[in-house]
Amino acid sequence: MPPKILVDTDILSYYLKGYADVVQVFDEYEKLHGPVYISRITIVEILGGLKAKKAAAQETRFREFIKTRNILEIDEITGELASDIIAYLYQTGRHSGNYDIFIAATAIQHQLSLSTNNLKDYANVPGLDLVNWRKG
Repeated sequence: MPPKILVDTDILSYYLKGYADVVQVFDEYEKLHGPVYISRITIVEILGGLKAKKAAAQETRFREFIKTRNILEIDEITGELASDIIAYLYQTGRHSGNYDIFIAATAIQHQLSLSTNNLKDYANVPGLDLVNWRKG
């Protein structure tokens, strides 16, 4: 059985922009296994970008798109896991973006693999299973 997938912001952005390699894998995954999982943090990042660009039509389409996906909220457990990741990264002399830490914590909390093209920033997070749906 393939892993359940949480999509990172970059992969979802590639999908929404129509990158053929990501669209193919994304659609095939959902056809076979049902909707992917999306963190509330990813939604915040994408909506923030669309609002900054005043892309109202894209924002409307995105809001419709996420209605049929599995949305994972940030809760107390996510916060605890994120603080553990922050502590580990500081102790090992590494760091990562704040959004990335919460996305990683969400994947770990829900025992999901994370589909990302941002392997460098996530590679230092212990217990996080990474897959890359970006072929190019």
